[in-house]
Parts: sequence; structure tokens; C-alpha cells
Amino acid sequence: MRYPRTRRSSGTVELGLRDERVNLGDHIAYFWEKPEEFEEAVQFLITGHRRGEHLVIFGHDEANQKILAILKGKNIDPDTLRSRGQLSVLGGGSTGDGMLNDIGQTFQKAIDAGAGCIRLLGNIGWGRNNWPDDLDILAFEAKVTGAAKLFPSVVVCMYDVGSLSGRVIVHGAYETHPLTFHGNLLRENPFYVGVDEYLARLKGSDEPLTADA
Repeated sequence: MRYPRTRRSSGTVELGLRDERVNLGDHIAYFWEKPEEFEEAVQFLITGHRRGEHLVIFGHDEANQKILAILKGKNIDPDTLRSRGQLSVLGGGSTGDGMLNDIGQTFQKAIDAGAGCIRLLGNIGWGRNNWPDDLDILAFEAKVTGAAKLFPSVVVCMYDVGSLSGRVIVHGAYETHPLTFHGNLLRENPFYVGVDEYLARLKGSDEPLTADA
């Protein structure tokens, strides 16, 4: 999937987590175990809201609703943001490329409306109904890294280490995200595999992953 190149701001932006700063186009895996760690991740969006950036919540319904509830608890009204075109909420889809296309169109619409930066907080529906199979999701995650660089965006994908299998964590998180955030530190990820090599590895693989611990 190819998207039109867009204008990009220069420099780094505040991540909103532990005083870290990131580059536009970064794709980050955020590992969480405790409810307070899930809530802390939403500070990524709250920081973007404070800066007047476009916010995107992407994921399965349960996680999306939790994030919306946390925003409301912080006196941020999601309905008002959506009516103003400052917030988009996206669910899953039947194919990874379809989901990537939806995200790309959402990003482009935000840019066309004047957004200088877009923040996406995602929770993938591994093993859930109405989501692609595991191999398709893996390919999707790998492609997000390249797609994010076409926009003035930062993408944070949340991984629940208490419920996802080790294989999902390794292949879905570590191998497809150039950066990781765990505990209190943003790190460059030495286990990241470039998209072309990663997709080549997936070809011919039909062994399913499992979202069960």
C-alpha cells in the first residue's frame, strides 16, 4: 500500500511518557502488565491533545472503550474532540492491508485538515473475532513502520504481556517495532527486523500464533 507523501515537521516531539522525546515517524511497542501502566499509556494521547495534535485510537472494542473512559476521567470529552475533527476511533478489519488503508486515509484526512502531528495509540485484537489471522496481523505490524514515516506521526502499539503469548510478543512486538517502551524507559530495539526481510520470513509460514498465555 502506498500513500502520498505529506509535509513533515522538523525535530522531535514530547512523547508524554517519562519525559521521553521521539522523532516523527517512530513506531513504538509499549509493554504493560498493570492497569496503571495501561492508563499511563493514555498520557501519550493527552499530551497530544494539549499540543493541539490529531489523536487516533485504534484497536479492539474493549481497549478502545477503556481509553475513551480514561480520557473522560481526565476531563477530556471524546465526543467533542470527534465532532471537531481532532479525534478518530478505528476498529479492526478483515485484512491487514484493509486496516492499513483505513489508518492511511485517516492520517491523510487529518493532514488535509491542517494537523501538524498525528498520534495513534493501538491495541491489536490478536485472536479476536472480526480481526485478521495472526500472520496477516504480523505483516500489518511490519508495514506500519514504513507507513508511519510517510506522515508527521507517532504510533504506539500496546502489548499486554500478561495475556499474550511469548510468540506474539517476540514476533508481533519485538521484531516489528524499532523502539520499545517498558517500565520507565524508551529504548532502541536490537531485535527489530527490517520490513522487507520480515515479510520474506512470513512467506510460506502457516504456523498460527496464539493469544493465550
